[in-house]
Amino acid sequence: MESKKEIEEIPDKKLNCEWTFLYTSRKEQDRHIPYENRTQEIFSFSTLKEFFTRFMFIKNIELIPRDNEIAVFKKGYKPLWENAPESAFWFYRFHPEDDKYLNIKWEQLVFAVIGEQFDEPNILGVVLSKRGRETVIELWFNYFGFNKIKSKLESKFRNLIGLEYEDMLFFKENKDSFKDKSSLRNAETYGHKKRRKFTYN
Repeated sequence: MESKKEIEEIPDKKLNCEWTFLYTSRKEQDRHIPYENRTQEIFSFSTLKEFFTRFMFIKNIELIPRDNEIAVFKKGYKPLWENAPESAFWFYRFHPEDDKYLNIKWEQLVFAVIGEQFDEPNILGVVLSKRGRETVIELWFNYFGFNKIKSKLESKFRNLIGLEYEDMLFFKENKDSFKDKSSLRNAETYGHKKRRKFTYN
């Protein structure tokens, strides 16, 4: 993470669109509240300096308690199935012991999304969901049934979070999540190696 001095030197470069950082509680005591009402906007930003000035105060992923979810989405969108009915998402499931590796992976993914590194206008945002037994990272995008978009983003998503071709990645359309009432259940699987063991280089 950049220091305060380094952030002050970042040019106030305008991003291609406005983004919003969101937080959702997945705690047991909050589950009687509809999911959309538990999803709160923390801050919005439209320049690099606005982003880094606020992002530097976000906790390290390892320190965020379980049953919490954070996301960065284009302004006007939220990680809600009904909010983006034509969208889909790729996701990967990490073991809890992988948390110490997730901070850099999450930062790289967020930077890639807001910096248009995916070169795909249909990108909507990214989600990091810390659950009881795992942490799930999701890449959301408007899909419209176009497999060209799907395959292009699979490759870039794998690369950004450090996966090989054989590592098992998951895909699901929002219309199917809405039908199943679950983001993870009945997802399509790509790859045959269930979970890799991450290590420091």
